[in-house]
Amino acid sequence: MKVGVIADTHGVLPPEVLQIFQGVDRIIHAGDIGGAEVLHRLRQLAPVVAVRGNYDKELDQHLLPDPSLIDLAGIPTLLTHRLIFFDWDQGKTLLARTLEKFPQQPRLVIFGHTHFPVAESVEGVYFFNPGYCGPDPLEGEPSVGILTIEGGEIRGRIVKVKEA
Repeated sequence: MKVGVIADTHGVLPPEVLQIFQGVDRIIHAGDIGGAEVLHRLRQLAPVVAVRGNYDKELDQHLLPDPSLIDLAGIPTLLTHRLIFFDWDQGKTLLARTLEKFPQQPRLVIFGHTHFPVAESVEGVYFFNPGYCGPDPLEGEPSVGILTIEGGEIRGRIVKVKEA
């Protein structure tokens, strides 16, 4: 399975993204979509699964709650917008508290919000953030991600949008 992953579009979808995502089986949007038009354009390429971000108040009825557990090619996947690693008030990681809500431990965590790309395996869990794909040039180079899941193996690749 080939999955296009995008986050933090904030209402803008660069045309290069449609080229990068040609041939994907599914598209995941990890929140801060910024408008139904972004989802509409992505759905022209492949089925879209999206989670609500802090920027998505008007899209609530079209999005999964944050966080949500989904299945990608048999891989239990946590889809969330914000992945905060420690909550001082609670004395443990927000990730740990989030995982307690789900009956099955995810092997893949897809998230956005930070605007920094991540593709890293930690203690058997693959963390993937495609980076920022919105309109603000001060945020750095826009990027998206491609996940390939084959035979239970997960491989992620970050793609800079302007290099497509």
